[in-house]
Amino acid sequence: MYNLVVDNIYLFRTVPYIKFGIGATDEIGYDVEKLKVSKVLIVTDKFINEKTSLPSRVKQSIEERGIKAEIWDGVEPEPSYSSVKEGIKFAKDKGYEAFIGLGGGSSIDTAKAINLFTTYPADVYDYIGPPIGKGMKIPGPVKPLIAIPTTAGTGSEVSPVFVISLPEIKSKVGISADELRPTQVILDPLNTISMPPNVTASTGIDALMHAIEAYTAKPYYTRLKPKTPLERPVYMGSNPTTDTLAEKAIELIGKYLRRAFVNGYDLEARCNMLLAANIAGIAFTNAGVHVPHAMSFPIGYRKHLPHGVAVGVCGPSFLDFAVPALPEKHARIAQLLGEKIDGLSIFEAGLKASEALIKLLKDLNLPNGISAVGFSEKDIPELVEDTLKQQRLLAQSPRPISKQDLEQIFLKSLRYEV
Repeated sequence: MYNLVVDNIYLFRTVPYIKFGIGATDEIGYDVEKLKVSKVLIVTDKFINEKTSLPSRVKQSIEERGIKAEIWDGVEPEPSYSSVKEGIKFAKDKGYEAFIGLGGGSSIDTAKAINLFTTYPADVYDYIGPPIGKGMKIPGPVKPLIAIPTTAGTGSEVSPVFVISLPEIKSKVGISADELRPTQVILDPLNTISMPPNVTASTGIDALMHAIEAYTAKPYYTRLKPKTPLERPVYMGSNPTTDTLAEKAIELIGKYLRRAFVNGYDLEARCNMLLAANIAGIAFTNAGVHVPHAMSFPIGYRKHLPHGVAVGVCGPSFLDFAVPALPEKHARIAQLLGEKIDGLSIFEAGLKASEALIKLLKDLNLPNGISAVGFSEKDIPELVEDTLKQQRLLAQSPRPISKQDLEQIFLKSLRYEV
């Protein structure tokens, strides 16, 4: 037996069942019937429930199979724990045997939270990792959950994480456990056609950052070997499997995001963006995300920004910071996003990755840095302190990252030269 200090083993996990295709939602009754349950709760938001027929069609399809279905539409964007508690209160003691998260990442995350806290009631801080919470393990399996995303970006449909806002700490936090991963995903491009351009842009950038962060996460073989196999983290670090997925996701997003933004009825673009978002989700839920996502939590909370916007605005400055650690991968990112790198050194080519991201942010009418969403240099110390609380994410950084490094990344994120 080798007695290694580092861990040369990685795990690859995803949801058991992914169904992709135009019109796949029409088979939801069949999919729920396979779970052998008698009562389900559909978790969605008011806009989707009142402005579209999707929740009622899903409910009807399930009930045609003799299964009782109810709808709760109290999901709020970027959900706070208070809104989640309303869902828990609604679902408590009603005997739901499965849940359906129908909508964007907020709906799917809220469905995960309701599932967890109605199955294993506890204080929210019990399940949040240190240094904010106790990091208590989830006691066992939760109930089945089917995720039906209506956006192309969050990756929540394949993620073992849900994210909520906590006003008392002025930030967002994630609760992570393999038990939280949905049982099944239904990817139907028709459900994404109604996304307005701004949502297409923000969720698309979120998907891109998932792929980029998974691709640039600290490699799995640099982790210390755990005492037992059960102690391996959910986020394993970048590895050959996730690298392959991340590269494909970056390529598809570079090719199709602008098209989906300009014309929401471009079904080829919608199909490929939904596929890319899912592939990026599978990559990051194994390899992990890191610095941009850690920075996004205090940014997004303070200005109530869409998650993709909060992640994207710091993306270019992070890429420049990380080039010395992974110049070849950054050069590949630049190439996949359409940059010409012929004749450049690997380091020069790597610096083109941030340029490609800045161009994409501009084409999608997204904010040019954090100053465009209301931050100034005087806000940086507080943003840094709150980012440092996200040690679960920062641990995946491809370079060791200090308080001073974060200060510089935030400073360079104030505004980009376009």
